[in-house]
Amino acid sequence: MDGKVLQRDNRRIVSFERYLKHPVEKVWEAITRPDQLAQWLTVKSELDLNVNGQLVLRWDNGDEVTGKFTKVEAPYELEYTWMESSSGNSVVRWMLKEEGEGCMLQLTHDFPESAAVIDFLSGWHVHLDVLDTVLQERFTSFPDGRVKEMRKLYASMMT
Repeated sequence: MDGKVLQRDNRRIVSFERYLKHPVEKVWEAITRPDQLAQWLTVKSELDLNVNGQLVLRWDNGDEVTGKFTKVEAPYELEYTWMESSSGNSVVRWMLKEEGEGCMLQLTHDFPESAAVIDFLSGWHVHLDVLDTVLQERFTSFPDGRVKEMRKLYASMMT
């Protein structure tokens, strides 16, 4: 398991670190281009990739996230607000660092204590797995069942 939960004041931070055998620039494109995001995160996205630029992420089930970019330092750092009805206002941060033949990806999602931690842990875990598969050009379909498996696993670890 590589997802961790940190507690800070009245907030929780879900944190992941993954080594990807891909150049920073390729990973940056995968996390910032709508056509790439559609392969591993969401079916449709609208991004104004500038500080204060807006973002909208939409899923097949009707879920929608809106936000605003607060930091864009290509190709190493990306930060944006994440607003959705079920979890309120939160912040997602991506940091990429060249390492060996690839890069280290660090993802944090900082949200109110009341948000569903296990859903974020399991969701990001599987989305990051799919991101790596997409980058390797081996993606076939999103493993919906894997999210349920990871939710059970993270829930058992947190009790």
